Amino acid sequence: MDIEATVARRLSKAVGVPAYLEVPEGAPDSFITVERIGGGGSMFEPCQLAVDCWAKKKQRKAAQALSERVGAAVYDLDEEPNVFHPEVTNTYRQNDPDTGRSRYIVQIQLWVCE
Repeated sequence: MDIEATVARRLSKAVGVPAYLEVPEGAPDSFITVERIGGGGSMFEPCQLAVDCWAKKKQRKAAQALSERVGAAVYDLDEEPNVFHPEVTNTYRQNDPDTGRSRYIVQIQLWVCE
């Protein structure tokens, strides 16, 4: 299972914005990216993911609102086959240093058993 792609697809549908695994050229005003940041070496180790919630430059409130929608949608990821106990472990603001775009990051953890 490509957990990054699975989570990106599911969260995109839930929150109504495009999702990517890399920031695309010509990115839309609002979107999410999903990146595995650790864990998940076996079914006994949780997988950690970072979901970056992007908005236009100087639109912090829009990025924050998107992160709140993503955070709420995380708990429905266990409807995916072989995904268990999803939870939000942290949320914080970190604007993109290269572009200045507003961004909140939602860190999640879940178990994958395949």
